[in-house]
Amino acid sequence: MSTIIDLMFAVRKRTVIFYHKDTKQFDYYPCSEIEREQLSSDLLIPYKDLNNCRFLSYEDIDHEGIMRFYVREYVEDKAIRKLLFGILRRDEYLDAFLNKLQELSLYDDFIEACGDVYVQMFDEWADKNGLDFEKG
Repeated sequence: MSTIIDLMFAVRKRTVIFYHKDTKQFDYYPCSEIEREQLSSDLLIPYKDLNNCRFLSYEDIDHEGIMRFYVREYVEDKAIRKLLFGILRRDEYLDAFLNKLQELSLYDDFIEACGDVYVQMFDEWADKNGLDFEKG
């Protein structure tokens, strides 16, 4: 589960992550290493690509909503709640929020409470794209 959550946290604004069926890897390139070797520099990447699947965008993953839910439902200390909600008001909040959870020893609690939401989003994306990942 942690690799799925790490992948979800790697998604940022204005970045696109792709899954390549031939290499079974996620990365930021619109085609796999195998295809890059075969493409000449003047060829365009096809719009509808059967090998490379675009992963969820930053907008598709409601980090802020998930994090607000966690703070509201699981953080009992009012000072910590206020601090975490303050971080979530920032434009670039994701790293700061996760770092603060680590600092406060709440990260594992957050993953335990909300990790399944991220896994469910991943599973829905995989099903939509006809991908079957081994559960392990």
